[in-house]
Amino acid sequence: MRGRLSFGASLQTDSFNAMLRRAMLMDKLGFDHVWVPDHLVFLEWGSWCFDAWCVLSGFAMKTEKIRLGTSVSDPYRRHPAIFAQTIGTLDSVSKGRVIVGLGAGEAQNLLPYSIQYDKKVSRMKECVTIMKRLWTGEMIDFNGRFYTLEKAFIQAVPVQKPHPPIYIAANSPKTRELAGMIGDGWMAEMMSPKRYESDIEDVRRGAEKAERRIEDMGIAYHAPLSVAGNREEAWRMIRRLSKSLFLWWPEQLKYYGYSTTQEFDWRHLIIKQDTAKKIQAQLDTVPEEVAEEIAIFGTPDNCIEKIQRYIDAGVTDFVFFMEFEDKSKAEKMLEITSKKIIPYFKEKE
Repeated sequence: MRGRLSFGASLQTDSFNAMLRRAMLMDKLGFDHVWVPDHLVFLEWGSWCFDAWCVLSGFAMKTEKIRLGTSVSDPYRRHPAIFAQTIGTLDSVSKGRVIVGLGAGEAQNLLPYSIQYDKKVSRMKECVTIMKRLWTGEMIDFNGRFYTLEKAFIQAVPVQKPHPPIYIAANSPKTRELAGMIGDGWMAEMMSPKRYESDIEDVRRGAEKAERRIEDMGIAYHAPLSVAGNREEAWRMIRRLSKSLFLWWPEQLKYYGYSTTQEFDWRHLIIKQDTAKKIQAQLDTVPEEVAEEIAIFGTPDNCIEKIQRYIDAGVTDFVFFMEFEDKSKAEKMLEITSKKIIPYFKEKE
């Protein structure tokens, strides 16, 4: 997606029909991409949690132009050959609209099911290497650290050449460097514009090691977004999400000079019936000013100003993270964003 600014949204989990309705609305409104989380379970006990690739296949049949991505998948739950086939199949069904979001995985989706969860960077690198080779349609042999393939090939070659873009979700120096080495894009969360200015250098270093140019990559922000008549109203709608992100990933809060409980760290969190309630009780341990700094919220003009700061720091792709207690607010938010925010940037291109 490099070469121009792009705008999309990551949909909050809901019934399939509700998510499909929002995806179709986004397609109609001209958004560039729609993303769905790839989990086995979510924090809210009793919430919907569908297979992301099945959901995106449903979207593909009812939309025409919008690109379809996961925010994000992991390299553990699918063998790379199965994963490559799944992605190739959806790319064919959607006529070349797939984006692959790939991250290091979370304990909640792995440990309760006895799925191996270690060597995150090495596994991600090996998974991507195998998929790229299988996507050529050629028969391959591969002898790696985790997988061995002999005379292996798939018959679901992607429409996009050489393959669908792979965005590596990365919020540590090592994974950011990996994104620069093997990714078509880098996606991050809990980032202020100032942090993008500094952390993008890890991606650049990885790209240079692989003799690539960061200018040929997409730089994405998975950004909490809330638009309203004033900043106070908008913040009330997005406050819980913006603060919760730091409770799921407390290491990120340290970059801003603060600390909080490690109880809900995604690297070891196992979902229980009261997990969401416990997180809610800890929101005030995350400083308001830090949570505000990573969010895009307020009036349309406020949001335009904040988005511009991210663009100036190097961001090219915006994946707006819309999660509200009243899930129906997402549709109004999508309409406002498409009519009062995105045109400002599209008209400048």
